[in-house]
Amino acid sequence: MIEKDRYLHYFDEAWKKIIEAFFLHLLQFFIPELYKDVDLIKAPSFLDKEIERLSRKSKRGAKLVDKLVKICLKDGFEQWILVHIEIQGYADKKFPERMFRYFYRIFDKYDEKIVSLALITGIKKGALEGRFEIETYGSGVVFRYLSHRLMDYDRNELEKSDNPIALVILACQGREEAKKKGEAFNIKLRLIRSMYEKDYSQEDIIALFEFLNWIIILDEKEEELILEEIKEIEGVKKVPYISNMERVIRKKAITEGRKEGRKEGRKEGRKEGIEEGMLKKSIELLLKILDERFGKVPSDVTNYINIIEDEERLNILCLIAVRCSSIDEFKQSLNGNNQN
Repeated sequence: MIEKDRYLHYFDEAWKKIIEAFFLHLLQFFIPELYKDVDLIKAPSFLDKEIERLSRKSKRGAKLVDKLVKICLKDGFEQWILVHIEIQGYADKKFPERMFRYFYRIFDKYDEKIVSLALITGIKKGALEGRFEIETYGSGVVFRYLSHRLMDYDRNELEKSDNPIALVILACQGREEAKKKGEAFNIKLRLIRSMYEKDYSQEDIIALFEFLNWIIILDEKEEELILEEIKEIEGVKKVPYISNMERVIRKKAITEGRKEGRKEGRKEGRKEGIEEGMLKKSIELLLKILDERFGKVPSDVTNYINIIEDEERLNILCLIAVRCSSIDEFKQSLNGNNQN
């Protein structure tokens, strides 16, 4: 299992990706009035650099996911939207203040009107007023923002919805449910089946699948069973979206490894040669994936990978290399697996 700090990091990246993949769906779900005014022809712009500059000024490190997005409205005007995802499971008295700080920093620096949206994923209930107020001797300010606790949504209604954000919320609820009941496998399988029943596009299914993988984490055997179920579903629907993506790396490593193994086998014995060749090719493939995605691989990462003697572990790291968003995130995976 992933340690708590690694989970928080992955949760951060997972939410950022899901917001980018389904931002208009997110607006449709949480702010339908604004969605009606959006010019759907013009794609949203994600202002990552702007939010990073503002985040560096924050004295508190409690925030986890912030996305600043610019959209175009049908009347030709632009609208900025701040989406803040808070995963603390306790009532944080400073959270409304943090929302206000981001609001006034954006307004002060960019002179833009902002819609502030907070999504709360924790299970413990606290005030959801969506309001920050400060007053001294009759002088002060009242700030209001939109606030939604994901655990409060009705599961039956979510399951009826075709909006992919509904499935995202179900995944968050499922993670909390799995903590209590120990049914993570069944919950994840149910969500995946629902994902295919909705007949989403290939791009949407892959994005949702990646999110589920970070939110609901299973052991290796359970993940293999999930992939087998996906293969069966996609075989019936004749849409090899996930099964091809997940298996192509392993298949390539095994195929190339066998070729190399046959050469080595002539010298040192067929069995030993095949195993050594497969291991070598798996290492080469992993390093190639990292180089293609992130440029030159740091020497400490290369040295670490070169001494791995477990082919299955290399295959898993190949999958992680495809999914992760940075070399630092991949290095965290190495740290989390160094006990193997």
